[in-house]
Amino acid sequence: MVFWIKYISAGLLAAFFYLLIISDSQASIDLRKWLANRLVHSVEEQQKPIVNHRPFADQSTYADAIAASAPSVVSIQTVGKGKLSKNPNPTSIEDKYLVNVGLNVGSGVIIDSRGYVVTNYHVVHDAESIKVQLSDGRQKIATLIGSDRDTDIALLHVDLDNLPTPKINNERKVNTGDVVFAIGTPYGYFDQTVTMGIISATRLTTADFPIYQIDAAIHPGNSGGALINAYGEVIGITSQQLAARGQGAAQTGISFSIPFPVVQEIASDLLDDGKVSRKWLGFSATQLSQRGHDLYAPNEIEYGQGFAVTSIDKNGPADKAGLQFGDYVSHINDQPITSIEQVYRVVSQSKLNDQLTLRVYRDKSRMKVIITVAKYPKSAQ
Repeated sequence: MVFWIKYISAGLLAAFFYLLIISDSQASIDLRKWLANRLVHSVEEQQKPIVNHRPFADQSTYADAIAASAPSVVSIQTVGKGKLSKNPNPTSIEDKYLVNVGLNVGSGVIIDSRGYVVTNYHVVHDAESIKVQLSDGRQKIATLIGSDRDTDIALLHVDLDNLPTPKINNERKVNTGDVVFAIGTPYGYFDQTVTMGIISATRLTTADFPIYQIDAAIHPGNSGGALINAYGEVIGITSQQLAARGQGAAQTGISFSIPFPVVQEIASDLLDDGKVSRKWLGFSATQLSQRGHDLYAPNEIEYGQGFAVTSIDKNGPADKAGLQFGDYVSHINDQPITSIEQVYRVVSQSKLNDQLTLRVYRDKSRMKVIITVAKYPKSAQ
């Protein structure tokens, strides 16, 4: 039996060899073409380069993203009220006194093609004249529509046509660690300057509006400029910078930006009547790192949900309700809280004297705190 199997196998092999090498029949030609195609495709597949699709954040340039919103960033120069002061080194009676005209510089962002520009309150406060210069070189004296000292936001208007506006996407969540770019005019000379950093933290201020802590370099003159994400979308307006004594703000690596949804809401209020009427709960908060979450949050709450209370306004609504420093809040009105911006939306959409129920964990023990929404005590400027 084994002999016959070997005999048949040898015969089949001989027939295959004859068809492949010797025969000129159509079947032999088709067999040779088939084998040749298989060999070529196999070699091509082996030589085909392996393409590693890098994640978006790992790309080598953000030029296109920056170009999407940078033209909407403007330079602002203001002139304040003139003040006389004695010249310490006069050379004649004529220069016995010096006139300080209160020059100030900053940046702004065009938020509406009709000519509305947002900047910081501290940039235009007490200004007698406000000049706006666009990225294309056009200049115009602006009209101050209104300003709000507590959020450090001011709304201007310039009478110009064909104004560029930034790319906006308020649906994209802003997270700690996101790559960001600050665009402005440092020192009033270097327009369209871009600095890069990340979102260092998201916090809720005692004025009950969120703020982004960033490490992108912010110099004098950058105030009021745009903060954009890696997709070219504006996510905030640069505002404050923290500088230790004897240091510049860039050395500390701590600056702040007002989230764009807050900017839009304040600008809308200013456009209505030049004033802002804001609700108030009277506490500040921050979202926690993994270590902080493990310390303050109960085990059943996932990382990324909730926030920790970092300060309480004395005799404010939260203080009167019994909220304390270090409390961990996971829900408001039975809704899980996943961002500081969400807290702001809940408060801003509430009415005065509405009651908000907070699910609070104190030393990981669950309790309920009910806060009555009040009017912010500081008057809008």
